[in-house]
Amino acid sequence: MPARAPKARGEMRPARPSATARISYQRSLERLIDEMHRSTIYWLTAAYRKRESEIATDASPARALGDELRKRATQWRKMFAEKAPDLADYFTGKIDRHAMNAVRQSVVSATGMAVTMKDTILTNTVMQATVQENVSLIKSIQSEYATEVEGLVMRSVAAGRDLKTLTDELQERYAVTRRRAKLIANDQNNKATAQMARARQLSLGVTKARWMHTGGGKTPRPSHVHANGKVFDLAKGLFIDGKWTFPGEEINCGCVAAPIIPGVDDEEDE
Repeated sequence: MPARAPKARGEMRPARPSATARISYQRSLERLIDEMHRSTIYWLTAAYRKRESEIATDASPARALGDELRKRATQWRKMFAEKAPDLADYFTGKIDRHAMNAVRQSVVSATGMAVTMKDTILTNTVMQATVQENVSLIKSIQSEYATEVEGLVMRSVAAGRDLKTLTDELQERYAVTRRRAKLIANDQNNKATAQMARARQLSLGVTKARWMHTGGGKTPRPSHVHANGKVFDLAKGLFIDGKWTFPGEEINCGCVAAPIIPGVDDEEDE
């Protein structure tokens, strides 16, 4: 972990992501994936066995299997589309409450004064954008899985493979899908917490923050390590790798921002 930059006068504690929210979201995604995979395996096992003699004799039941696979995919696409908005709303609300409490507590700790936070156009915009992003990501889990499963089945039929070989390949695909759900949960937890905390801080008149590299990743971005301790405009971000960005915004970025109370610290933005 990089050395911690000296704490600025008036610097508040950063809003760190909630492990509870991340785990809850990940498990919700995994339950959907598990149900979809079990259904897929059940149906494919029955369908493959029914046509096993055709596959063995090169009768090629690919078209029939493909048509049925697409029907199943349509069913699960509808299921994910129905579940996604409620799951995204719940996750986003939970993250916002966590971020709001974290910001409130950091203000009290730094100043000794309690603050009342109200929703603003900015906080509502961030909430809506987070919900929409998560709805899209949840739907993408199903679509990516369906595409990969269809490809595996078609290649299996074309090669005349047995059911055991196909189910083994599908289990590997299932593991990949669950890993993606874990990545989404972790990334969105980091990103949403950072965005909502920033919106709440800006609504209180905070304009600057210090970049803090947590050093939690196995392969940290060198530019983010270098950014540790730099003060940046909370509405603009820090210019890194050719673009303006914020802590926690990049995929798997665990960096956080320590907001600075206006008028207390006179350090210039870097």
